[in-house]
Amino acid sequence: MVSASINVRKEPVQARSKARVEQILNAAEDLISKQGSDGLKMSAVAKQAAVPIGTVYQFFPNKSAIIQTLAIAVMEDVRTGLTAQFSGIDSLNDAADKVEEALRGYYRFLRSNPTVRDILCSTQGDKKLQQLDLDDSRKNGELLFDCLEKFVADSHHDQLRHMCFMNMHLTGSLVRLAVNLDPVEAEGLLSQFAIGLRNQIESLPDQKAHDAEGGPAMQPIPQGAKSI
Repeated sequence: MVSASINVRKEPVQARSKARVEQILNAAEDLISKQGSDGLKMSAVAKQAAVPIGTVYQFFPNKSAIIQTLAIAVMEDVRTGLTAQFSGIDSLNDAADKVEEALRGYYRFLRSNPTVRDILCSTQGDKKLQQLDLDDSRKNGELLFDCLEKFVADSHHDQLRHMCFMNMHLTGSLVRLAVNLDPVEAEGLLSQFAIGLRNQIESLPDQKAHDAEGGPAMQPIPQGAKSI
């Protein structure tokens, strides 16, 4: 598990300290895979990592800090994948295809990685971790916005930014729901959501058409939209 950008009590500098942190994180991940994140205890992490309990607390003040570190690593890996997947988008139709591919790829990823799924789902029960999830959605939304803005009329960029943020957050919420459902039901939800995403993207006012003809007005984003 990647340990970059972690929220620790003491930032590891020396190679030995970095190795200890990695050892602790790997132990925590192994325990989560066996018993889930709810039952994670600092003493168990120390035992699994074969380090004194004081060493664990030296770097992590509590189990939330460990889970946050693991979650950040996953989120950064996912964002790296999204960056690669969204690169080279050459039209709004192409964007719709790649966004749907990303949705289904993320579903397959969480479906086949129950430990990662548990780590990410655990962010919903802690206010600080909820903020982490929100920040992640905002970053992913900005990533999508950066890929789409050149195709959309400048006058609609604010609404485009809202749409990207909202749908990146809803995507995460939907996939976390879908992986806990029967595959057939999950596919039904993913398909309906993908249709909505495609319709929103393909109906965006094209920059060239807008410049030439004034273009159709983008439908406003409903106020008070909530996560699934």
